Amino acid sequence: MTHNQRLLVVDDSPGVCDLIRDVAEDLGYEVQTVMARDDFEAVFTAVDPTLITLDLQLTGGDGIEVLRYLADYGSTASIIVISGFDTRVVSSALRIGQTHGLRMLGSLRKPFSVQDLERLLLPSGQRAFEPVAADLRTALEQGEIVPFFQPKACLVHPGGPAICETEALARWQHPEHGLISPAQFVPLAESTGLILPLTWGMAEQCARQLAQWRAQGMSLSVAINIAPAVVQDLDYPDHLAALVTRAGAQPDWFTLEITESGAMRDSERAMDILTRLRLKGFNLSCDDFGTGYSSLVQLYRMPFCELKIDRSFVADCIEQAEARVIIRACIELGHSLGLTVCAEGVETQDVFDFLRIQGCDSIQGYHVGYPVPAADLPELVRVASLQLLEIAAP
Repeated sequence: MTHNQRLLVVDDSPGVCDLIRDVAEDLGYEVQTVMARDDFEAVFTAVDPTLITLDLQLTGGDGIEVLRYLADYGSTASIIVISGFDTRVVSSALRIGQTHGLRMLGSLRKPFSVQDLERLLLPSGQRAFEPVAADLRTALEQGEIVPFFQPKACLVHPGGPAICETEALARWQHPEHGLISPAQFVPLAESTGLILPLTWGMAEQCARQLAQWRAQGMSLSVAINIAPAVVQDLDYPDHLAALVTRAGAQPDWFTLEITESGAMRDSERAMDILTRLRLKGFNLSCDDFGTGYSSLVQLYRMPFCELKIDRSFVADCIEQAEARVIIRACIELGHSLGLTVCAEGVETQDVFDFLRIQGCDSIQGYHVGYPVPAADLPELVRVASLQLLEIAAP
């Protein structure tokens, strides 16, 4: 560890301060301690720590006041909460810090083990990257969030099963931490209001890519995920149509995937927006169908083109009779409403065979292809198309 890793221990127990100091110095930290709330600000500005261990109960104040000060100061130090309070109090403190945009690494409950302390004090290069809002905002500004594309197999294509569509999945290409999965940043985007610029950025990149593929003779369509917040914006249909036109693409090259629960958040407003999207030529898919809380009446009223069966049912369909019943019901319901039906999460040949026998229109999953960068997709489509004809053969 380099000499510029500076730890500030904020705790009113001399014994805890000494223990943390000993462990941290062995790991290469420069360590300073402070035990009273009134002394914190002066010590903090003098030390300019890269990491803070923070007790929630201090002489002359408490840790929540310290978190508020750090947020107002604009601190980029990582923070570990240490407390003897119960886990609910500690969890609340962590959420408060995250809400303020602070780098909350985790927590320890007193008494804690040296091993647990060492785990949290490890150099940042040895810990999993835990981005905060500022990191994601910079990534969006620098163009680090890019679409990967996963092929989708159409089983009812006139010329036989074929790859006719892909789904765009956001990936973060971090300059230091490499490729970061959406599980690490999409929830952060949703909780910090950054999901809207993330959604727009993905749509714009996909529109440009589609125009390029079509110019090269690849007649692919792209499905993109639409955040629930977007389905509440009455101007969204006009803005999206304008974006697609500027990129040289067409609305009917797109399928917009909206989660079942997201579409029902404000059903009247959602119906207005979704209907206008259909009028402009976009296709609409009800994503994760079967996991939400909508009524069939609302589903009937929404102008969807496709139902997408959630992967949780697909994964269990060979072992669980109940999952097979749900899948059959979803396929029959979709077809009865004039919709196509897609199953996601298809990873094995036996699942593929079951879905094809049931009349599922399209499938998506690792059995068809993995998500890849745009530059790798043409070759993947070529190979997957040949394999699809083989695995679909009688």
